[in-house]
Amino acid sequence: MRIHPVIMCGGAGTRLWPASDKARPKQFHSLVSDKSVFQETVLRFRTPDCEGAFAEPIIISNAAYADLIEAQLAEIGAEASAILLEPMGKNTAAVAAIAARVIAGRFPGGLGLLVPSDHYIGRPTAFTDAIRTAAATAQAGYITTFGIAASRPETGFGYIQAGAPLSGPVSRVAAFKEKPDLATAASYLASGQYSWNAGIFLFDADTLLAELGAFAPDILETSSRALNAARTEGTRFFLDPDIFATIRSTSIDYAIMEQTDRAAVYAPLECAWSDIGTWTVIGDVSARTNSPEPIIISACECVVHAADGILVALVGVEDLVVVADGKRVLVASKDSAQDVGKVVQILKDRGLDRYL
Repeated sequence: MRIHPVIMCGGAGTRLWPASDKARPKQFHSLVSDKSVFQETVLRFRTPDCEGAFAEPIIISNAAYADLIEAQLAEIGAEASAILLEPMGKNTAAVAAIAARVIAGRFPGGLGLLVPSDHYIGRPTAFTDAIRTAAATAQAGYITTFGIAASRPETGFGYIQAGAPLSGPVSRVAAFKEKPDLATAASYLASGQYSWNAGIFLFDADTLLAELGAFAPDILETSSRALNAARTEGTRFFLDPDIFATIRSTSIDYAIMEQTDRAAVYAPLECAWSDIGTWTVIGDVSARTNSPEPIIISACECVVHAADGILVALVGVEDLVVVADGKRVLVASKDSAQDVGKVVQILKDRGLDRYL
């Protein structure tokens, strides 16, 4: 039994504008190291201690990024077993259905690991060890998610409540909770029963297909048709655009996990996880260096991300985010980093697509 990482890399990352744009969204940028976040995700399953446990990845992304994906894989000496290319985004239920079909058809008995490409994991060995531990539960027919150890009463994440124990750190899921208010988040933290929902799922392909058939048969049927009608070029599968456009857009959480009795959770997982969704968070975890280095005079607690060759100088300021990539410059307070996506919407409204 091998685990097939299914790496999702089709998101837009609008809160990380201007570095993240339509041509190259955030997962393809070097945000926390000298490699892109996508490359870091691929390499996470290629370390010596992972040898034999993980197969070559299956990549799912937008068709517009096909060349970029192959170029970034080549840079790190990696290959994909399949690159599944969507004509548009349809959320994670469709992604899961298509990935399960590919694994069941090409790799019978293999497990799928649905994982985002835009997360930071500071302790990758702890992460991959947890996946291998949870593999037995997934093989036994449980769709297993991973609950990140909650370190604060976070209102921006969904939560998972652990229920009856199954094996070691893996339990049945008692409930999935939407993003709470601060008081509710504090009560979750105090109870010790809840963990953050990182949107990572480990599954036996046949089990996932059966649960889709039970709870979201329309998504299973339409996704399967889009895959069967795909145009292929080597490892690239261009999903049929007309069929794919008719798929109902919803998450795997809503389509399956909140309804099935086969939901399990490995929790708490302590792997120094972050969703790196804002420039403030990137400033907390990034080891990337600007070239040339910024000039800092009487300035503190600032985040600077400049494209190579751009010099940024900060004088007498604090708690700022400064991002520069040539024709576009962002200056924001760290407290307002969540609102950067609004800039993208204004650019769209004004017809300034050349800056997107």
